[in-house]
Amino acid sequence: MVARRLPANRRDAHQVQLAERRRDAVRLRIAGKTWQEIADLLGYDSKGGACKDVSRALQKAVTDLALPLEEYRQLELDRLDAMQDALWPKVLDGDTRAIDTALRLMDRRAKLLGLDAPTRTEGVLSLDVIDASIAQLTAQVDAARTQAEPAD
Repeated sequence: MVARRLPANRRDAHQVQLAERRRDAVRLRIAGKTWQEIADLLGYDSKGGACKDVSRALQKAVTDLALPLEEYRQLELDRLDAMQDALWPKVLDGDTRAIDTALRLMDRRAKLLGLDAPTRTEGVLSLDVIDASIAQLTAQVDAARTQAEPAD
């Protein structure tokens, strides 16, 4: 059997529908709905399908957010380095205020890098990550909708 490709406008419309359903599924799950309720409300074949779709949507959103977060982290580390460089001569001279400030900078750097954490919490979804994921899914739906609209 030969698979047929949908025309671009139908493919775009299909992508919009998928993105909307995923966004709705994520919202319903956050609202406390069970997988079966989500499946029933949104027309999934099974509760497993709803679960898989939500997991994929959240994973994609988390992955898409990782790069900007890493860039921001590096920017903050660069700033801390610049501050420490400017402060270091006073630290070496024994200035206790400069030493205290340098220790606070070092503490902040350790927090940014996760050096003090007994266990890493990467991969754990917080409400902030989920909210950001929903916002990103909404933006993707809006963008797909705009692309799928016929030109006037």
